[in-house]
Amino acid sequence: MIALVDVNNFYVSCERLFNRRLENIPVVVLSNNDGCIISRSNEAKALGIKMGMPFFQAQDLIKKNHVHVYSSNYPLYADMSNRVMQLLAQLSQDQEIYSIDESFLKIYQKKYLLYGQHIRTTVFKNIGLPVCVGIAKTKTLAKLANYMAKKYHMFNGVVCFSETNPEILTKLMREISVGELWGVGVRLKKRLNELGILTVHDLKTANAKWMKQAFSVNIERMVYELNNIECYPIESIKPDQKQIVCSRSFGQKINCYEDMADAVATFVQRASIKLRRQQLTAREMTLFMRNNPFSSQHRIQHAVRLKHYDYTDSNQQLLRLAIRGLEKIYHQGIDYHKAGIILSDLRRSINLNQDDLAGSQRHHLSNTIDAIRDKYHANIIMSGWQSKDGKWRMKQSNKSLRFTTSWQELLEAS
Repeated sequence: MIALVDVNNFYVSCERLFNRRLENIPVVVLSNNDGCIISRSNEAKALGIKMGMPFFQAQDLIKKNHVHVYSSNYPLYADMSNRVMQLLAQLSQDQEIYSIDESFLKIYQKKYLLYGQHIRTTVFKNIGLPVCVGIAKTKTLAKLANYMAKKYHMFNGVVCFSETNPEILTKLMREISVGELWGVGVRLKKRLNELGILTVHDLKTANAKWMKQAFSVNIERMVYELNNIECYPIESIKPDQKQIVCSRSFGQKINCYEDMADAVATFVQRASIKLRRQQLTAREMTLFMRNNPFSSQHRIQHAVRLKHYDYTDSNQQLLRLAIRGLEKIYHQGIDYHKAGIILSDLRRSINLNQDDLAGSQRHHLSNTIDAIRDKYHANIIMSGWQSKDGKWRMKQSNKSLRFTTSWQELLEAS
């Protein structure tokens, strides 16, 4: 059987873990630059605050109901995610990390509901975060079971398709919109609805071959998975990434070359760190920047594709490549709103020529700098293009402390 373990309202739960006064009151967490609502407590959901709702549209509702608002604290969330995933890895020999707050596990114990409760108890006892568990023979059903476990309190946080009352499950599948299924977006839901497929049960009882002809092989597989035929096995070994992307919308518009170079240099630094941690190297880079599509200026987007002479994970080499690209596409007089880099043509670093002395020295230098940053502070060593407080940096006016990743921001008990 496959279990999907998902942390409830993950970002909000991380904030509550270090501030118990937030329990049982409405809380929301905002996206980059405090733009949209991306995590809500159950109390905030009950007030009608929608996922993805722009913050400015929700401000009256937030003030009226005294909703606590937090900016995204990605260092904290990433660290708490790592702790959860490492703990779950001890509970199953086959694990596939699906997202920052979700993980598929292969379950071999026979008493599935009991083991699902054991998972919930173990995560909460050791880490303090609440999770729900959905258990079934396929990933699609496990995701659906997890949705039921979260939405319906009568299940006490765990639903198993082989042990929960089948009449209840069938009744719920007749009620749950097909749009709640894993892989069904807004457009696909509309097309399915036009054919009279409104609920999960409607899709489950559809003809799989006909659905393939009308839509795609993915919909055919979805029908099979809803009928306990596995099409998507657990991927315990994570495949190498095809690309590494690092981009940001700016806290305020950028119309100065030095400020843009500061932002690009920071993106290169973060992307090169990701390369080294995954033991990858890159040969191609795409640099892009654009203005705000909703501004008075017409839509402007500049991009350039750059190729290095060899595979590298060196911050210095990638930065030189990025600055060369920036000189080609940057235009004065444009108020840039977003920029980023995409590293592609990736290859494992352990497969490269180990006789390249210069490349080996650059690799060791980069690893040494990473170790110093990890020990002291991310900005203790920077390139000459970077600044500590660039104007481009995100708005985070309601950010909590990095309780688990910074010695200077540890939680204090008085």
